[in-house]
Amino acid sequence: MSKKKMNASLKSLIVLLSICLVIAVAMAAINMVTAPKIAEAEKQAEQEALRWVLSDAVEFEAVDGTYAESVDAVYRDTAGNGYAVMLSAKGYDSSNPMRIAAGFDADGRLLGCAVVSASGETSGIGTKVTEEDFIGQFGGGRSDLDGVDTISGATISSTAFLNAVQDAFDAVRLAKEVDA
Repeated sequence: MSKKKMNASLKSLIVLLSICLVIAVAMAAINMVTAPKIAEAEKQAEQEALRWVLSDAVEFEAVDGTYAESVDAVYRDTAGNGYAVMLSAKGYDSSNPMRIAAGFDADGRLLGCAVVSASGETSGIGTKVTEEDFIGQFGGGRSDLDGVDTISGATISSTAFLNAVQDAFDAVRLAKEVDA
């Protein structure tokens, strides 16, 4: 290779690396600006879901304990109205789990569930876990999950949801023991 071609290749390489560096720095700066806002929005969505599943709650306080992997946090209502549980269910895309809130009355009966996010699930199939036909099965003061149906064609997502809610039942039982 001639010296002229080598210099041209070197210039091209330096220009390309410079462009990559500028883009990387810009992306890092954007991430630094948006990350706190995204985290705050996620926290707010979680709080709204907790309030929805346990609407009579006055104030939530965390209940420390060792829970199943899918249980992110267990909260008790300070007025004694029940418990709310935040869950992460590994559905179709296990790297992006569904975020679910489950509410229980003071006796440990399931009042309802709310999906905070299910962006890792297949659109139109796995995302059916967010629809009333499915999520409506998880309310009304259930004491167990007998008779809850999974979604045909979305068994991975709906089974993960079901298993996470079962873990929430177990977590509430443990939390009630701590409170006793």
